[in-house]
Amino acid sequence: MSSLVRCQPTLRVNSAACPQGLGSVSACCLGPDLIAFLAGCAQPGDLLKSIFRVTVAQAPLPEGDSLPDVSGRYLLFEDEVRFIPHFPFEKDVKYCASFDPRALGGSRAESLILEFLIAKEPNAPALTKVTHIFPSRDLLPENLLRFYVCFSNWMQRGRALEEISLLDSDGEPVADALYRPPVELWDKTMRHLTVLLDPGRLKRWVGPNVELGPPLKRGRQYILEIGSGMIDLYDRPLRERFRKHFLVGDAIREAISVEHWKILPPVTGSREALVLMFTNPLDWALLSQTITIGSADGLVVDGQVVVDQCERRWSFTPSSAWIAGVYHIRVGSGLEDVCGNSITGVFDRPLRKGHNLVAETNGSLLTFQLI
Repeated sequence: MSSLVRCQPTLRVNSAACPQGLGSVSACCLGPDLIAFLAGCAQPGDLLKSIFRVTVAQAPLPEGDSLPDVSGRYLLFEDEVRFIPHFPFEKDVKYCASFDPRALGGSRAESLILEFLIAKEPNAPALTKVTHIFPSRDLLPENLLRFYVCFSNWMQRGRALEEISLLDSDGEPVADALYRPPVELWDKTMRHLTVLLDPGRLKRWVGPNVELGPPLKRGRQYILEIGSGMIDLYDRPLRERFRKHFLVGDAIREAISVEHWKILPPVTGSREALVLMFTNPLDWALLSQTITIGSADGLVVDGQVVVDQCERRWSFTPSSAWIAGVYHIRVGSGLEDVCGNSITGVFDRPLRKGHNLVAETNGSLLTFQLI
């Protein structure tokens, strides 16, 4: 393995903002032999964790102690290994990156260390605000499963527990209504946060539901409050708190009936939108991920999706004009409505008994034709 390290490696910080606001660290000039060796390993990630580490830098620790590594993933390029953290590097916090290929052999291999910090942006955008909360209707079912809170800028973790509350009509907190997961449920952009109602209280015949009933009560009014203490990527609080007022109606306990959707086809030769109308509001985030349009030859049609009319309408505008032919609307089994009901069954259906349980993973298929 003496030929594995032919070039002098260097460490480089890529601090330019990306859609996720993560930043990255690269070990560059590694040479094709080393990259080929790493790519050929059965578990290259495990090997890279031992030779390419990123930690928080601070005063020396007592002998024998060490800081935990920053959690992340590795990408291999032609002569570079890039470390991307699972969570964004914090601004103005000093980190230490080390690359030590000596364990791989090679007479010219040496350890490299780089301390760095990502400074706060000098020209931060306008103060962050809550732009939307989904479901967007003001009348929500008693067995509602989740909210999505959308922000105008990238956010930081760690404030949802204190800053997000469900209040009754008098402005008093509703006890044990929201589920508090160990890790906040942000999407990759760090701009959309999922807030769950307690699933244990939503599932009938389960202990919390039997003892306490559902988190929301039919006929009552509630407020979902997002406190201004939520912190964005620039260490700033929100411009103002945000409140969503809503009334609770009947529970929805039925599977999604794809066959009852209304299809409004576009005009051949145009770039008009294909429109789907639903019988009940569906999950805002999943609507953008679980419905695709395919041509007769099996190719996926490229285009943009818009969800509106309180999540009861899905519109797809193609990148190119529609041509005559048969098209397939593929609906993934992961699609849910706002209560967690799917195309395979209701959210709180009783568990089936027996040892021959088969996972329900098949989606649905709708077809339309343009002449």
